Amino acid sequence: AMAAVAAGWQPPWRALAALGRELAAEWAAQDVRAALCQLLLLWLGLSLLGVRLAWRAYGGAVAALCYRTGP
Repeated sequence: AMAAVAAGWQPPWRALAALGRELAAEWAAQDVRAALCQLLLLWLGLSLLGVRLAWRAYGGAVAALCYRTGP
């Protein structure tokens, strides 16, 4: 039974591995899609860093807005 479950999960992992190999090949080729991918990853990373820094600076004030202090 476990072998059938493991075999059922194998194709998605193979598809992900194939996608990873394809992305790596495009990345190495430095074509337009790879450059776009790099830009999007950079934008995502900078956005996440910005959110993290903003939460560090203003997270307490934002969380305080979620709670009622009066009746």
